[in-house]
Amino acid sequence: MHQPRVILLDLGLPGGDGFVVLERLKSNRLVSAIPVIVVTAQAPAAAEQKARECGAVASLQKPVKANELIATIQGVLGKQE
Repeated sequence: MHQPRVILLDLGLPGGDGFVVLERLKSNRLVSAIPVIVVTAQAPAAAEQKARECGAVASLQKPVKANELIATIQGVLGKQE
């Protein structure tokens, strides 16, 4: 089975809460080691703090700029190597 090297998770899920998804990812032993980058339109400081407390390695504010997304992913992947 192939696993992703990083997960990009939008916290604004229709009919759900992205923080719940993040907590479930981090409690699942099969995927818990995969770094999660969250994307949100919520208030940046509060969302980033809660995301990090739930296990995210980074947080991006919507609308996300392509160069910022690429740099964040590269930074996260660079820490894994």
